[in-house]
Amino acid sequence: MLKRQVNYWWLGLLLVLYSQPASAQREAGYDHSVVKQVRIDLRDLGYPPLDEIPADESAIRALSVAPDGRLYGATSGKRSHLFMLDPVHGYVLPLGFLEGVSAVEGSLVISRAGDVFIGTVPGGHLLKYAQPSPGPESVPQVRKPVTVVDLGTPVEGESISALAIDRAQDRIYGLTKPGGRFFSYGIESGRFIVHGEVAEHDLPGEKFEKQKNIGRAIAIDGDGNAYTSGEGGCLYQFSPSAGVLRRLDITVPALPGREPYNRVDAWVSGGDGAMLYGGTSDGYLFQFDAARLRVRNLGKPLNRYRVRALVLARNGKLYGIGGDDDEMAQLFSYDPSGGIYELLGMIDVNRRPYYSWQAYVIDSAAVGNDGTVYLGQSERISKLYLYHP
Repeated sequence: MLKRQVNYWWLGLLLVLYSQPASAQREAGYDHSVVKQVRIDLRDLGYPPLDEIPADESAIRALSVAPDGRLYGATSGKRSHLFMLDPVHGYVLPLGFLEGVSAVEGSLVISRAGDVFIGTVPGGHLLKYAQPSPGPESVPQVRKPVTVVDLGTPVEGESISALAIDRAQDRIYGLTKPGGRFFSYGIESGRFIVHGEVAEHDLPGEKFEKQKNIGRAIAIDGDGNAYTSGEGGCLYQFSPSAGVLRRLDITVPALPGREPYNRVDAWVSGGDGAMLYGGTSDGYLFQFDAARLRVRNLGKPLNRYRVRALVLARNGKLYGIGGDDDEMAQLFSYDPSGGIYELLGMIDVNRRPYYSWQAYVIDSAAVGNDGTVYLGQSERISKLYLYHP
């Protein structure tokens, strides 16, 4: 009897603690350091608690918007899941898990026909999701494998670490890891072609460093040329007309002495494809004139390493996320017309007492047809953030 009374006493104490008003959990002054709450919200990856992509399987590292405006994303962890958000309905619909796949990193693109192509990390397979578009009556498929077509591997034994698509030509470009092979895939022909390597040697340093400097993203200019970074922090260009991958005598901005370790982590086109913008692993933003093959250093938007994601919004501004894995992710904007940066704050949504969540790591971003900027959290338990410029 005494034991039961003690348990009730502890239960009462817990109820008192958890019934405190939300204002006691966070001071109002904290709102000055985060993205303005009227501009940001979040979505769970499904319908919690049962029909939601689970913890340790929910890190969002790839996002892409289809021509019809639907957002598709892929997660990483113990198991990789494919999900979709239709802006008409506004919720995340899990489409199923990718059988035998644990990670998809920056390797999700969508063709002009609406087919979703996914590059996997283990095994390096290119997968195609081409099922009929889910309607509002669809139900989450968290515990079922998604039906995909396996298109094969560009390089046997290597993972796919980045993808980009030229929708006009129905051609996909990609990078493999650890070899740094640059390849293309013709959607109509169904053929892979490996065009060369962006890195031949391991990074300089200690003997235990056995990896190459390979860019984490690919950009395509208005003429259909593809760009990435590689060994020595140099840019590489692939010309589809010539069928040649070449190393340019151009390095991307880096901290002095770190040039061999620096790479491009994020790319975005300036609109017409003549001007590209990139973010580096050292945290610099740069402008790349594809016609003149010139790089202009735009400086460091944040006192952080890595510009992890970069998008061009409908208002003409660039929006980027900075911060390494052990730093707090921060959102910034850059206005190319005036060369002005704006620090927008940490990624936090406070809708207490209903829900509240703060992101430390953001690894992907995309812009919807309605102008919404989607941000993918990449942690053990992750959410999809919606920012409204």
